[in-house]
Amino acid sequence: MMVMASPPGGPTHPGQPPSEPAAVEATPQPSRGRGRWAAAVRWVLIATLAVFACLVLAAVGFISLLATPLREALNWPYPLTQRTNVLIMGLDRTVSDRNPNVVYPVSRTDTLIAATFDPAARRIFLLSVPRDTRAAIPHHVTTKINAAHAWGGVPLTLETAQNFLGVRFPYYIEINERGLVHLIDAVGGVNIHIEKDLNYDDNWDGLHIHLQKGYRRLGGKAAMEYSRFRHDPLGDIGRITRQQQVMNALLDELRRPRIATHFSRLLRVFHEDITTNLSDDQLVTLALFGARLPAGALVRETLPGNFGGDDWIAAGPQDRGVIAQMFYGTDADVFARTTAEVVARSVNRDAVNDAVARLRALGIRIERIRTASSDPPATAVLVHRGDPRVAKIVAALIGGAPIVDATSTGTADLTVILSDDASGSSGPTPPR
Repeated sequence: MMVMASPPGGPTHPGQPPSEPAAVEATPQPSRGRGRWAAAVRWVLIATLAVFACLVLAAVGFISLLATPLREALNWPYPLTQRTNVLIMGLDRTVSDRNPNVVYPVSRTDTLIAATFDPAARRIFLLSVPRDTRAAIPHHVTTKINAAHAWGGVPLTLETAQNFLGVRFPYYIEINERGLVHLIDAVGGVNIHIEKDLNYDDNWDGLHIHLQKGYRRLGGKAAMEYSRFRHDPLGDIGRITRQQQVMNALLDELRRPRIATHFSRLLRVFHEDITTNLSDDQLVTLALFGARLPAGALVRETLPGNFGGDDWIAAGPQDRGVIAQMFYGTDADVFARTTAEVVARSVNRDAVNDAVARLRALGIRIERIRTASSDPPATAVLVHRGDPRVAKIVAALIGGAPIVDATSTGTADLTVILSDDASGSSGPTPPR
């Protein structure tokens, strides 16, 4: 297997029922001669990645604990060769406004983390997007970004995140609320320093948070309540800090030698509560990449912004700078200096809207959107002048289009041509 940097691709109220990313080539099957221990190692590594992206580093604990059988895993033949982007979604549950015992089969994203695994920089970058971030939901309205999952599940969440951030996500990991509780219980709880008393009651939703200040050993339910608490002046931003604290504590538990006694429970959580379109081999590759990183290689940021009423409003140039550095390894200025025009037929409005949103998210200025009189022969990026790195990034954002050098009498640096077969959003491959 080789992980490469080339992109893939009801009711109307969210509270009621109703990429430069990576693609992975076909993978040869590893030898069956690894034995039972090697198979066990493989599943341990898979399980560690699935706990939001940062927990891939838990493989370090398994390496120190099971050095002999893991030696084979360290010779894994499919190293991470190019940047890989994964969107990690933690789901809440939606309770009826009329009957608290009725839980609808739709969920919003309580946690949204944009992750990128960068072998060139030997870093894993994690960008937390607050659930109340105001974003345009394709085919719907501009509202909190967490509504995308309730309206359209994984495909619409991916499309929304890609348009909002200007980053393509070929892969996703989805974990429900029950999964976090079960995972923490599976490791025997986590140690948390609670900085102040936390008290909140929601009788309708059955959420009761009463946690006292101090160092506490929290089980899954209490840790989930701690990470969900947002009823203080910092709101969702304070909750993100607590979520990161819980993830760090969980990582510490996964590194302890006693984790071997919890092996079967961890596997059960992974199979029952986590959904992903990453294959087993891809998960192992990402987990081993994380396990081999030096200290300080996990870089975490929260999307810059400010409160605007009940919403988190992204901070424009500041968030573009963070995204450019984390996901493209460059400065936002290279995008701000670039201009583009988009050419497509009027029947391809979804693809045009997505392309324009992603370019603008990066700070690229759209000079004009031109309607083609006939179907262009193929989707492509025409490069007239400017930084060639930007052309490659734009080509990835619209689905891996070919890049063509071309002269132009116009002023735009790039011309993005969308054929009729260009889709507004290439949905994820089926989950594993």
